[in-house]
Amino acid sequence: MREGNQEVEGKKINVAVLMGGRTAEHEISVASGTMVAQNLDLSKYNVKPITITREGSWLMPNRYLTEGQRVTELLPKYLTCDSSGKDLVPLETGNALSRTLSDKVDVVFIAMHGPYGEDGTIQGLLELLDLAYTGSGVEASAISINKIRTKEIYLHYRIPTPRYMVIEEHEWHRKRDALLNRLAKRIGFPCVTKPPRLGSSVGVKIVQDVQSFMSAVETVLRYDTSVLVEQFILGREITSPILGNAPGEKPTPLPLVEIVPKSSAFFDYEAKYAAGGSEEIAPARLNGRLTKKAQRLGAKVHEVLGCSGLSRTDMILNGESLYVLETNTIPGLTEMSLFPKAARAMGMSFPQLLDHLIDVALATHRSKKICTDR
Repeated sequence: MREGNQEVEGKKINVAVLMGGRTAEHEISVASGTMVAQNLDLSKYNVKPITITREGSWLMPNRYLTEGQRVTELLPKYLTCDSSGKDLVPLETGNALSRTLSDKVDVVFIAMHGPYGEDGTIQGLLELLDLAYTGSGVEASAISINKIRTKEIYLHYRIPTPRYMVIEEHEWHRKRDALLNRLAKRIGFPCVTKPPRLGSSVGVKIVQDVQSFMSAVETVLRYDTSVLVEQFILGREITSPILGNAPGEKPTPLPLVEIVPKSSAFFDYEAKYAAGGSEEIAPARLNGRLTKKAQRLGAKVHEVLGCSGLSRTDMILNGESLYVLETNTIPGLTEMSLFPKAARAMGMSFPQLLDHLIDVALATHRSKKICTDR
């Protein structure tokens, strides 16, 4: 393989775009993956969109999308039908992985969000296949998907973050009154309840009293066996997108994005994905000092979590103080997503961003050391 978006062994690079998955973020993942497939330069890449269904089956077209094809017209139908219009036959994971190897995929572009995609599981499968893939590796993905574990790391590295407590499902059913007392002493109202291992603000609530809190906990327990409860901090919502580079090089902070929700009190699912749900301002309306402070914080988080390729760290600005909320290792890549907007604000088009992520994926894969000798 040659470095950069050069040809691989004299041929165009074969890219599999992986999307969907068994997660509440399935639809957003498909939207991200479709956007990626539509914007990859077919003069450089052969593109194979692969969708993992909500049930866990893999839908794989027989052929790559190649130069001269009108991708926008083919997608999203090509995600479920072959070139003749017949429905794709769902494959079990093992068969799908064998097909991926036989199709000579050079790099997998992971456009999956949430469990079974952003949590190190897919990354682990691709490591076993010795395939290059975009984004963070197994360890950073597994850690970063878990908001509780990332909180612990933030605190270890003295990264400011809101006060929090964790409620386990088995404790909630047995010691509810004691947990409510602990909440009153440690956090108070209003507070924020979150599923620890989901993104896209799925299941997130701002609660004002005990009654709404109890309902919010039950909502989170639909998605996970733990509930993350955070201190609510009123302020401006800021996100710091970080672009990873080749191994050994420092990551590049992109322009900050300021989020002004229009349809809700915070940047929830509707505000993120509904047209007109929020206003995203890039670069954010911060002075130079605060901008650098937030970007340094985003880059520090990227490095201490061991992220690669890209990350996006969400923060609250309260007065002059910044508080880190969470870090996404595969931020959304839809038309309305924040990471592409930040890249555009820096003068980087979406196809150029995708080129860079593939470059980094190939360079990272080449740098890995595998030794089987004793």
